[in-house]
Amino acid sequence: MTVSMPVDMSNRVWPFSGGSARDLGVGGQAVSTPLRPAAANEVIARIDAVCICSSDLKIMRMGAQHPLFTGRDLMQSPLVLGHEVALTICDVGDNWRDTYAPGQRLGLQPAIIRDGRRTTIGIDLPGGFAQYIVLDDHVLGGPEPYVFAVPDDVSAASIAMLEPYACVEAAYRPNCRTSLLAGGRLLVVGGTRADAMTMTVDVAIAEAVLLSPPPGLRAWAMDHASTVSIVTTLDKRDHTSFDDIIVCGVFDADRVQAVLPYLADRGMLTIAAPDDSDSPVTVDPARIHYKEISIIGTASPKIETAFGVANNRFDLAAGGTTLILGAGGAMGRIHLHRALEIPDGPRCVIATSRKGARLNALRRDFGPVAVRQGRALLVVADDSLDALLAEIAPDGCDDVVVVVPDASAVGRGVSVLRLNGMLVIFAGMPFGGGCALPLGHVAASGARFTGSTGCTVADQQAILARVQAGSLDLSGNLEAVAGFDALPEAVASVEAGLVSGKIAIFPGVPNLKLTPVAALHPDARAGQPRWTLSDERQLSQRLD
Repeated sequence: MTVSMPVDMSNRVWPFSGGSARDLGVGGQAVSTPLRPAAANEVIARIDAVCICSSDLKIMRMGAQHPLFTGRDLMQSPLVLGHEVALTICDVGDNWRDTYAPGQRLGLQPAIIRDGRRTTIGIDLPGGFAQYIVLDDHVLGGPEPYVFAVPDDVSAASIAMLEPYACVEAAYRPNCRTSLLAGGRLLVVGGTRADAMTMTVDVAIAEAVLLSPPPGLRAWAMDHASTVSIVTTLDKRDHTSFDDIIVCGVFDADRVQAVLPYLADRGMLTIAAPDDSDSPVTVDPARIHYKEISIIGTASPKIETAFGVANNRFDLAAGGTTLILGAGGAMGRIHLHRALEIPDGPRCVIATSRKGARLNALRRDFGPVAVRQGRALLVVADDSLDALLAEIAPDGCDDVVVVVPDASAVGRGVSVLRLNGMLVIFAGMPFGGGCALPLGHVAASGARFTGSTGCTVADQQAILARVQAGSLDLSGNLEAVAGFDALPEAVASVEAGLVSGKIAIFPGVPNLKLTPVAALHPDARAGQPRWTLSDERQLSQRLD
């Protein structure tokens, strides 16, 4: 395939300087910027398709308050949003000519980790709301590049949807620590009936701080920590964080609440309690979602049992009942799609939404999938959920997935969760919020409270392999398509909840109006692919 740079050497982009979805661009128009040839360390790629993500809307809505935002002045340095993309290389700098070539198609992993620091395309670096994107060695280099080759026989819309599907897949893989951090800092807090507790994990740590520790854990710390401190209070350590915190003894919600501020990002809280308790602990759900904190537990006096696989389920319970709160949005639909398709998945999936049109779309799009897979799919309005659960799941659901960016939704999910169930927090919320979680159930009943954000190249490639094998059709979640000039209208439609699934924007097709995919295939039968590579090749013939 021969692909070259544009003759006029310009790149049209939709910058965002603050405001709302309708404020993309300048005066409601895309902006043309110069596009120079690739420098030695760069590759320039054409954006074949970009999908709109709810994260784009959160950035517009929250601005500098967004948990992953850089805090820069948008008026002085506008964003180019968009991170769900399909690319084709146009120009290759000298340093990359042995690795990449014009015409090569690529997928992109937008969250880049280099030297422990996260940089995100579409937030920190210009994203896909443009015709072209410049990638440098920050993205292309290292032992694990953040781009990957994709085949010519998969549609650009499907390639752009790999990232959101992979993010959902990553939510059900081990996404936080379940063992002590070697070389880390440990806080042990003892309590009533903790004297018999022991730990035999062979991990060397840098420091242990002990507050009323049981003898067994004190002995462990003396053998495994380079530095050991025994304290009577934590009041003077307000600015100290711990990679691991162990709270042991009869469950005391106030004691757990008091140590949570000391838990470091990517830290692990282990609750070893011989009893159960419904007493709530207020937890910031954004920390679970964004900061990969672990909350694990055991009722055994052997604390290492908390670290075992049996106590740390990440995937949906086989043959169980799964509730997805907020299934009507694009990411909720992906969670629903996965729950219905995975082998050994739940027997029954309950999907909720506040909007009637979205409820109808869920039944239309995923009812045939449920029938094909032999699963029960119950689509219900939010205000009718309690009555349904009283009838079919009076003891609660095995798994609850929250895809609503609202701490109260997390609280509602907890209220209908079985004692040993799993709560998946998949909705990005501002830091500083709080929801009440019965953390005593983590130790006594094996409850799980998990959250994740982002994915890896390997996650996307795993989804791509299923697409190529024919076992996963991403087009079932493509609701509409649009040309480049219709991007603000498309974003506003997502923001207003007028579109349930994904919208794919094609920057190379400027004049295509926002068009429901169903309107392009009015005679398609349920279960048939909704969008194909052939459709993309015929885009220019569908323009009004």
